[in-house]
Amino acid sequence: MASARASTLLGRRTETQLLDHLISSLRGGQSRSLVIRGEAGVGKSALVEHVASRASGCRVVKAFGVESEVELAYAGLHQLCAPLLDHLDALTAPQATALGVALGVQSGGAPDRFLVGLAVLNLFSAAAADKPLVCLVDDAQWLDLASRQTLAFVARRLVAESVGIVFAVRDPSEDPTFAGIETLVVGGLAEADARSLLDSVLAGPIDVAVRDRIVAETAGNPLALTELSRGLSPADIAGGFGLSAAPGMGSRIEGGYVRRIEALPEATRRILAVAAVEPVGDPGLVLKAAEHVGVTADALTPAMHDGLLDVGVKLRFRHPLMRSAALRAATPEQIAEAHRALAEATDPVTDPDRRAWHRAEAVVGFDEEVAADLVRSARRAQARGGLAAGAAFHQRAVELTPDPNIRARRALMAAEDKFRAGATSDALTLLELATPAQLDDHQRARAELVRARVAHAVTRGKDAPRLLLRAAERLAPHDPEASIAIYADAVAAAFSSGSLAVGVDLRDVAAAILHAPADPQLPATEAAWETLRSIAVLVTEGYEAGAPLLRTSLRTLTSTVRDATARAGAEDAPLAVDASVQDPAADQLPPAEPVDSGGPPLHVLRRGLGIDAVDDDGLHWLALGSLAARILSDDVAYDEFTALQLQQSYRSGALAQLPMAMSERFSALMWSGRMSTAESLAYSVQAIIQATDALPIMNRMLWLYTFRGDDAAALQIIDAPRDDVYRRGEGQWLISIACGGGMLLNALGRYSDAFDATSDVAGHPFDVGLAAWILPERIEAAVRTGNTAEAAAAVARLNDIADACATDWALGVAARSSALAADDADAERLYLRSIELLGRTGQRATLARSHLVYGEWLRRANRRVEARDQLRLAHAMLSDMGIIGFAERARRELFATGETVHRRSADPLEDLTSQEMQIAALAAGGGTNPEIGAQLYLSPRTVEWHLRKVFTKLGITSRRQLAGALGR
Repeated sequence: MASARASTLLGRRTETQLLDHLISSLRGGQSRSLVIRGEAGVGKSALVEHVASRASGCRVVKAFGVESEVELAYAGLHQLCAPLLDHLDALTAPQATALGVALGVQSGGAPDRFLVGLAVLNLFSAAAADKPLVCLVDDAQWLDLASRQTLAFVARRLVAESVGIVFAVRDPSEDPTFAGIETLVVGGLAEADARSLLDSVLAGPIDVAVRDRIVAETAGNPLALTELSRGLSPADIAGGFGLSAAPGMGSRIEGGYVRRIEALPEATRRILAVAAVEPVGDPGLVLKAAEHVGVTADALTPAMHDGLLDVGVKLRFRHPLMRSAALRAATPEQIAEAHRALAEATDPVTDPDRRAWHRAEAVVGFDEEVAADLVRSARRAQARGGLAAGAAFHQRAVELTPDPNIRARRALMAAEDKFRAGATSDALTLLELATPAQLDDHQRARAELVRARVAHAVTRGKDAPRLLLRAAERLAPHDPEASIAIYADAVAAAFSSGSLAVGVDLRDVAAAILHAPADPQLPATEAAWETLRSIAVLVTEGYEAGAPLLRTSLRTLTSTVRDATARAGAEDAPLAVDASVQDPAADQLPPAEPVDSGGPPLHVLRRGLGIDAVDDDGLHWLALGSLAARILSDDVAYDEFTALQLQQSYRSGALAQLPMAMSERFSALMWSGRMSTAESLAYSVQAIIQATDALPIMNRMLWLYTFRGDDAAALQIIDAPRDDVYRRGEGQWLISIACGGGMLLNALGRYSDAFDATSDVAGHPFDVGLAAWILPERIEAAVRTGNTAEAAAAVARLNDIADACATDWALGVAARSSALAADDADAERLYLRSIELLGRTGQRATLARSHLVYGEWLRRANRRVEARDQLRLAHAMLSDMGIIGFAERARRELFATGETVHRRSADPLEDLTSQEMQIAALAAGGGTNPEIGAQLYLSPRTVEWHLRKVFTKLGITSRRQLAGALGR
């Protein structure tokens, strides 16, 4: 075996040096993650074994992806974590419970997916406390989805734990799970090395032309070079007559294994079939199952002598292609026999799901008893958070169900599961089996809902409003509470698609809501329904008619959510997080955004809101509250709902909702001037979206770049092609980008360009909820460029909106915009009113801009002393918040008054990354390393590593000095 491995590593000097450096990094206290990619047989497994052989002084744990186990939730994670469970007591109780439930070692509700990821991260960190930990995952493409996502998430969060994770992934692969992790692409051997390897395995001389043909056709693939000649005579090899052209390298190598297996005794082939369909590699289970097919353990000996497999603590095929070759060499009857034998040998109490799966694979035709067993397995998988596994069990149950009516209902359940697991195309395929004639009205409505949600997930617009509206209308007679949630989805989809919607737009959805006969029975649902109806009135009849109704319904919804939170036993849950925004002095140090601390358990809050039956995530009403608050410019409610919406999106693992929740929360933080928190949130959530392959949302990074003064990055977004926007039908993105563009260009003083940027969307019928943001940019640009008629029209509309909303934020922004367009006799009164109104809100960034434009007006009125006071204040506020773009404009205006303001000298705080700033803020507030890690999805050791860097940059030596350093 050693010589074979050495020959396989011929010509791999660069690769082995990289892997040796990885091990050295672990010994030096750092963490590394690496994905080894390459085609079958290229030597990925040998490189993984090289890491194991060089990891002296390290703890090594291994996992192997098995194709037949790809649907069993957390099965791959179990292989890595089971040897480390002696460190489980190092985890917090919630983390230990989440991981225990995921691995099936204890019972409980479906675990929070991010909490499972954090638990694994901290388990690895704890296991590496004494000596570095090396995690090796071969054939990672065949890990189950939950394990792949969890391990990829962990791999991206490792920094300073002395933990290394090496994945071997077969290419070609379209799986994006491991994207963004350092990658080593392994190709074929160089020609000289390939010739040397081929010569070393040939029994005799070979024609040079034939040798060159073999080297060329194998493209230097080591396994192909060493295995293709097996089973061929020397004459076949020498003349090249036995070397047939196979369609692909994997099938060509596998074909050589098939020939070797077919030459073995029949008993050996039968026990190999059993071993091939048993995914765990349990020798005892394989031998017990073999007894059921009349084969003894001696039958394994020929396969072991031929180098096909090893038997020890685990039974392992020497290469994954050997496993698939064993299946190819077996007849369908032998494969079914193997599954049947394994089902008989598997304990129905300790491992009921694998037993059910084996039973199902042994069935030819229909079998209701086995189908029902699979349905029970699906429910168990879902309880552990294995949505993909539950969907697979349900799908197989559909195939085995004899009764067409029951089959249709199970196909519907499988389609719903597949959608929640993110397999949208599979969901639509299963819906084709859910024949409408075999479903009742309620079930047909559920089928319509799956189609609608698939459309929304895939396009973010276009057809989604029409499909969701139809699903809500069909669901209403059967489940009024659930239908209201779908109406809320339809409203969200219609806002997103805007003018690009097909067939049904926002006004159509609003009209349908006003005519819907919904009669909610639960307080939260009633409050949500009234909020939806108020939004519908506002859309169809305007702000004057709808905004007063929306204010009332939002108050009711807010009160209901708070009551539900209190009943869940968490009166101090962060519904009003970041309360320091109300205190201007406290805003010097933006608090870090909580992501997984505080608040009631999600299922308890859902029950309190009366939305358990609606959907898995229960976030509809929180998203609705965020939308209503944004429409009204109610900064207090917007802060509350966006904080809770984001928190619960994290906690539930609701990937579809997380990007939108992040986007809303980001806006709330940005307008209030909490730029460090907003920036950290944006980057951390982007990392989670990338790690979990969630769908992205409108790019509001433009606003961050604008405020930060990164003009080049902002302009790159503005000028980017918009083909994808039109393809998806995400019309509101166009309004959002125009708003950000206007803001950027106004900050730069490029008022003509800002006017052009906002021309197409200001006053747009689908700008509800964004009008109060885009109109001020439009007005400022119009005034500065002398477009008085355009400015007057925009001012009139903005005042109508603000008067109807009657919130200090809306009225303050309207007063500032009115002042810009007003005569000198009225301008100062309006500027001062704007400052007064905004001073009562938490909108620090918005207030600073009012001081800025008032100072500019005073300078133009030649009142330089007063102008300097306002401009100094604006400059200080904007600089302190990190809003560099507008701070520079204030600095230029001060220079015009005759006062020179130098750009800030180097500040140690500016050397901190956004993550370091967030960690420092939490530590200054008294957070321990485990508490900080739980909020930021980092291990405590990584938190400590970042803090040491923070101390060095700030020139301090302890946590006690942090608050003072940050305050400076």
